[in-house]
Amino acid sequence: MDIKDVSHIGEYAQYLERIKDMAERALRRKGQMAREHPPPDQVKARFLMNLELSNIQARSQKGVVATSQVPAPYAPCVRSVSELKPMMISTMRLEMHHRGKRIVLRIRTPPQRMTAVMAIVQDEEDTAVLLQLYNQPDESVMPVSEIIRRDSVLIIKEPFFKCATDGSYSLRVDHPSDIIWLEDTDEKIPPKWRKPVHTLANDSKSIRMQGNDAVQSQSWAVAQRLYTSAIQAAVTTEEEQMAYLNRSLANLRLGHLENAMLDAALGSDADLPSEKGLFREARAHYELKNFSLCMERLQMLAESHPENRAVKPEIDRCTARLHEQQSGEYDFPRMYKQAKLTPPLIDCATFSANVEVRQSPGRGRGLFTTKPVSAGQLLLCEKAFAYSYAGDDQPEKSQTILMNLSTNKIIIGGQADLLKQIVQKIYHSPQSSHSFCDLHHGDYATAAVSESDGAPVVDSFLVEKIISLNSFGAPRTSRLWFAREFSDNITTGDRKQTSHTTSGIWLLASRINHSCVTNCRRAFIGDMQIVRATKDLEAGTELLFYYKPASPLDSYEETQKSLSHWGFTCSCNLCTEKKSIPENTLQRRKSLCAKLKIALQSRRGTDTSKVQRLFEQLEETYPETTANAGRMELWDPCFALGDTLLEGGKPEDAIIMITKGFEALGYLITAYPASGGMERPQLEVKQWGRVTEYVPIAFLTLFMAYARLSPELCMIAKKYIEISYCVVVGERDTVCDVFAELA
Repeated sequence: MDIKDVSHIGEYAQYLERIKDMAERALRRKGQMAREHPPPDQVKARFLMNLELSNIQARSQKGVVATSQVPAPYAPCVRSVSELKPMMISTMRLEMHHRGKRIVLRIRTPPQRMTAVMAIVQDEEDTAVLLQLYNQPDESVMPVSEIIRRDSVLIIKEPFFKCATDGSYSLRVDHPSDIIWLEDTDEKIPPKWRKPVHTLANDSKSIRMQGNDAVQSQSWAVAQRLYTSAIQAAVTTEEEQMAYLNRSLANLRLGHLENAMLDAALGSDADLPSEKGLFREARAHYELKNFSLCMERLQMLAESHPENRAVKPEIDRCTARLHEQQSGEYDFPRMYKQAKLTPPLIDCATFSANVEVRQSPGRGRGLFTTKPVSAGQLLLCEKAFAYSYAGDDQPEKSQTILMNLSTNKIIIGGQADLLKQIVQKIYHSPQSSHSFCDLHHGDYATAAVSESDGAPVVDSFLVEKIISLNSFGAPRTSRLWFAREFSDNITTGDRKQTSHTTSGIWLLASRINHSCVTNCRRAFIGDMQIVRATKDLEAGTELLFYYKPASPLDSYEETQKSLSHWGFTCSCNLCTEKKSIPENTLQRRKSLCAKLKIALQSRRGTDTSKVQRLFEQLEETYPETTANAGRMELWDPCFALGDTLLEGGKPEDAIIMITKGFEALGYLITAYPASGGMERPQLEVKQWGRVTEYVPIAFLTLFMAYARLSPELCMIAKKYIEISYCVVVGERDTVCDVFAELA
């Protein structure tokens, strides 16, 4: 939804075809044995040379476009290592997943990070190939040198063996749960690779001190590894608990929140929690959005350690989150201040008291109101489950392309990083990720087993599928986006469909089903999605917004094709009306709209009489029964002509035309003099229709027209501006900052 899909743009489509052609050529060798494996030293030398060249290029290049390819999906291994039979590289067949098998490998080179994390590995027969690990943590989270450490040993479960375009061989791993890293003392390490016992000797305290040094330099992945070693080396309960407490901090900073809570608990006596343990449990609960549990831990900490000055600010912060969660009242100026940072992550709680998930007949699950709400009222203000800022407002920022070879989709922006982020989140915090895995995923078959070898089974292709169907593109803030659109002063006929490179997953908002005729609208402040009602709604009403906005002049077939990605047919009133339109009527509309656009943009000035004639002819192409569905081609020229009439000193005519525009959007509105014969001026919206980004501007035109004719109605017009503005940008506090006329 609103993501930057470039699948049909020439250069991208051609590139995709080239990649698919190479993949098809490789697939022709499926089942073949590797012809000949080069000597290990040759494989390593070639990799090291490429590593050095890529390092040189990385230092000299800025704004690099990285491409991440999603191959044909395959299921993760659900068997334990003990159930798998060992194999060697020499017995592997190309382009195959070796089900029921496992291989033990040793890292033989420093790692390289591209779209995958890579290194050369050797098996017990000393055969060397390239190892490619996909969906690994970002460099900012975990340095590549900590993901792959030279001479470390791993097991790959049910390995996939492939041939690259240059003829070299590699092992590709997409699912993190298919990798098992072995500790130095693990008996599954072949004897010839085991380190001598004396090289492992180090007492728990000295290892923990090294971990503390890593903490000082904020090397959290290094600290976590060292504290893990300190736990294993501990000989007393005290040593073990201290290492657990320290590792809790490292896990907290790495975002491994469930592990952080577990470590904090293991680092204390059950009947006497430690100060650090309570604090870290509280912080983990906060990051997991469990604010009530966070408050419990903080209050326990305040009672048991009243001298701890860090507790009071944390209690205040948690109190603010609980207030947001329960009341739906937010400090929007504070949110905007946080949104100026990069990435724009907002420290707020989710408010969802006005909505609930229910079964929707024929639609699966949907989101419904729990009480009556009025137009502009807050329905949902939701913190993102996952969010990847990709710099819509920073063109110089490096871009990432996610290319799916199965669906032929090419997405620019944050989705490739979002995929890695969510895969890692599920792997390290599985309990808090169930709601994500429960989102709509079409007909994708999920794994029957959720855990293997003591770790979650993570299907990265399921994650990619869920992202493709449920992610939202988002601006840094809808207010900034709206202000730019407003300042550009262009009509929708000149605008391309809105799309964004930044994307995220909002679990509750993802439950809202599609309709071209909407009753709510989404807006964004950083990673907070704000959904407001666009009309008065009864309790138990299903919320509906568009996944893709209905494009004026699109045929029924074109509209359904644009929605085919989600696997449904839209049967809203607008689509029903489109389905009944004769082809000659649609072509006449297109011709009249083209003439209207030219007339409205004439450099000689707008010929209002000509525009009105064209408008009347366009209006005749609609039967009376389409009024409730909206007349998508009419509202934009009405609003544009209304502005022109006001600028030309004709406020009464401007009101008439703006009112027609609102009626085309499905509004029932009384506006003097449009209703004629009224004893006194009047302005009343009896029923709200669709709220586009131009609706606040149209109400502003009415405001300025009434300022000349009936100033007593300006306050009513201002109220409608505020309602529509808060629907479009998410809040009404800044309306006077954007519309100075209202101040």
